Amino acid sequence: MVTLAIFAALVVLMALNVPIAIATAWAAIVGFALIEDLPLTVVVQRMFTGINSFTLLAIPLFILTGRLMALGGITNDLIQLSRSMVGFMRGGLAYINIVASMFFAGITGSATADTSSVGSILIPAMEQKGYEKDFSVAVTATSSTIGIMIPPSIPMVIYGVISGTSIGKLFLGGVIPGIMVGLILMAITAVLARRRGYPIEAPFDARETAKNFVKSIPPLTTVVIILGGIIFGVFTATEAAGVAALYSFLLGTLYYRELKLRQLPGIMLEVATITSMVALMIATASALAWLLASQQVPQAMGDYLLGLTANPYLILLLFNLLLLFVGTWLDLSPALIIFTPILLPIAVELGIDPVHFGVIMVVNLAIGLFTPPVGVCLFVACGIAGLSITDSIRALIPFFFGLVAVLLVVTYVPPVVMLIPSALMP
Repeated sequence: MVTLAIFAALVVLMALNVPIAIATAWAAIVGFALIEDLPLTVVVQRMFTGINSFTLLAIPLFILTGRLMALGGITNDLIQLSRSMVGFMRGGLAYINIVASMFFAGITGSATADTSSVGSILIPAMEQKGYEKDFSVAVTATSSTIGIMIPPSIPMVIYGVISGTSIGKLFLGGVIPGIMVGLILMAITAVLARRRGYPIEAPFDARETAKNFVKSIPPLTTVVIILGGIIFGVFTATEAAGVAALYSFLLGTLYYRELKLRQLPGIMLEVATITSMVALMIATASALAWLLASQQVPQAMGDYLLGLTANPYLILLLFNLLLLFVGTWLDLSPALIIFTPILLPIAVELGIDPVHFGVIMVVNLAIGLFTPPVGVCLFVACGIAGLSITDSIRALIPFFFGLVAVLLVVTYVPPVVMLIPSALMP
């Protein structure tokens, strides 16, 4: 009864377009109100407990790193490197968009930051070169999801905190899936570019490529700092985020000289605003997750699924279908917080490594970032292009199936995820 009331309240509030953080808060309040001898003050206590974590400090620090990099002149260097690497192929700007997203993913840990930074430059450029708006939006929105797979990754930090899993291993586990997503997007682009006759940007120039690579070494070193520090035990994920933020500040002010001190108050205000939204979502979702756990929803769901079948392949398929559906209407962070405590115990009972399952969840929910009606990356890309969500859906279809194919490989071929973590962090 209580569980049904919670989900009914959540669905109704979201249908009324109530912000997800407020919707989850009210759903939790409804659940707490229906349980006798449980004061509503527990809602506030669980919200505080949900965000009272040192590790979660990595989130604002990674957001700050991304903003400092974007305003410090780094984005243009990464785009120029991408242009010299893949611009010689037909549909060069689309390839540049994808490769730049892969580079940018190693800096920000955020898909929406990737969409806004790369998309604001390349979507208008693609339109000027004759690319259809819906194709430009599709390439930008889907390639931006690589930002939460290739380390660092803010969702993986959240999953690591909830599940008690090594964040370093999660970061490493996302490397191959992130590269696979980039490759499948480029393969789809190759077919469409040849069919539609998209232009070539410039012939390949090895000297120019080497020159642009050397110019891009300083920003790309951010990834080395983050991963190297975590792998070799120099610092934790939170400390790595702090070092990365300091490094990006020094890079923008001293190396590129494009980041001005007068910009810092505005950057800090923007980071604080984004962090407060994320923190509120984490807090309210934590209260709701605790309530569901107190009602033994994870145990009931586990017993039900294992009663249907003990085949791990079928249960993983059901998990994928559930998370793909959830990702279309629930934002990534609340979805992780609510469903990780429900699904992870079942996965562990089936012998699935928590690191492997965490990457499965992130890749699943990443697909939701560009699928209507709540696809954040799709909204940002459509806003840049001046295109309605409805008009962009058709162009998204081949890319959607491409990412689903990667998801199936990630799900059913564990070494794709576990190879690098097992080798570097045994």
